[in-house]
Amino acid sequence: MWPLSVLATVFLASRFAVRMSSKGRLMLNDYFLVAGLPIFFIGAGLVQSVLPFLYEQHALATNRHAGKILRRLPAAIEMLWITIYCVKFCFLAQFKFHKPPYAYVSVHLTRYYWAVVSICSASFIVTLVQPLVLCSKSETCRYFQATGTAGWEIAVTSIDILTDLLVISIPILLIYMANFTRSHTIINTSFKSLSVFSIAIATTRLALQYDRDARRIDYIVMVFFLFTEAVVALVMASISSYRTVILDKLVEWRTTRGTNVKLTTPRDLSRTALNPGSDLG
Repeated sequence: MWPLSVLATVFLASRFAVRMSSKGRLMLNDYFLVAGLPIFFIGAGLVQSVLPFLYEQHALATNRHAGKILRRLPAAIEMLWITIYCVKFCFLAQFKFHKPPYAYVSVHLTRYYWAVVSICSASFIVTLVQPLVLCSKSETCRYFQATGTAGWEIAVTSIDILTDLLVISIPILLIYMANFTRSHTIINTSFKSLSVFSIAIATTRLALQYDRDARRIDYIVMVFFLFTEAVVALVMASISSYRTVILDKLVEWRTTRGTNVKLTTPRDLSRTALNPGSDLG
């Protein structure tokens, strides 16, 4: 668990290094990751402390450690969810649809963006409320009851997948409108669609977290994949910053070959919003 946490930290440090070298300062969206990293470590520490008791309870079918688990497990789940949504909002904060050039790209796209922000915000609130509903008190906690949590866990995981798809759709629409060259389109699409890895982890959690024999959520599986998704989300958010470096190198390589790259289409605003010199990370 801790090696993965260190890996996420190293990648995040590389993102900040790229940002400081290219911009000289951190941008607004970077601060969501700055906030998400300590929250992630708190969640990882809580998971680490509760896992041995979870394994014993699952193996021996005993409630001997229920008190210790119920004090820490909801908090661990909350921290990991906050980390995941910090990454979502990091991606959304890249697009400044309240001012040019984004505001002039498309009225419909601007409205769509704010709709996605609203949906993600509402989803974040629902996801944070869920552990409180399921396990607000140890006497009424439903985490280890035969029924009562599957619907909630399936719902918040489905919402997680849906919001990731919505977040990805915004840069994809911008890239489609920009009419880039093939190489720029491939690079931009690849780096702006990295949330697909988080979607893959969430989909795996959705498929495996329900224990059909016990007819309830297996919280060992659920917490493991939630932690894994948080790590992958932080790593992918970090890797997305490499896009600027690669595009700069591509432009430099074309320049040395005498290629004159110009924005000459009616869709210049979309292209400007996604070019290497923009604030997108």
